[in-house]
Amino acid sequence: MPHHRPKPAAPLASHPAARRLLAALALTGATAANAAGFGIGIAAGPDRGRVDCVASFACDRSSAFAKLFAAYRFDDAFDMQAVYFDGGSFRGGDTAPLGTEFGGRFKVNGLGLTAGYRWSFAPSWSLSARAGLASVRTRFEYAAPFDGIASVSRTTTQPLLGAGVAYAVTPQVRFGLDYDVTRFKVHTTRGPLQMLGLSAQYSF
Repeated sequence: MPHHRPKPAAPLASHPAARRLLAALALTGATAANAAGFGIGIAAGPDRGRVDCVASFACDRSSAFAKLFAAYRFDDAFDMQAVYFDGGSFRGGDTAPLGTEFGGRFKVNGLGLTAGYRWSFAPSWSLSARAGLASVRTRFEYAAPFDGIASVSRTTTQPLLGAGVAYAVTPQVRFGLDYDVTRFKVHTTRGPLQMLGLSAQYSF
């Protein structure tokens, strides 16, 4: 009788189920590789700082801010962001321990590091939330009649929180609206700094 040799088994990769699994893994890896990467961005708009007011000096708590940031995205959802912001200046005052009122200008800027989460809720649209810490420097410049006194500055570590909504024009370019809040302090003045502005980001 003729001898029938067993037919060799097909390679595992040639099975339809295995091919589908390998294709899914390759797609997942490619998506993660494309999602990870660096990005840079800018933002600007109005802001508001809570400063103390005194009767002898006009008070102005509104200003404008600018923000520069660099981000590293781990995947589609999570990233880390380093940020520099200039909060502009605010007119206000304070009271010396002996009860003397004085006015001047508060200038605020800072460096921060935050972790963020982004949720894509619709095609090209996303919401984001951020939390971290910032080193916030506040400088107070005295107004007349005390303008001959050297300015006073103070740097403190403060929480830095943010939220935003963005639209992806392309996979690399996003435009959005950002809201960030932190705190500043000098003399006895302490209060929140709120920043609301338009942002643009480019991802590599």
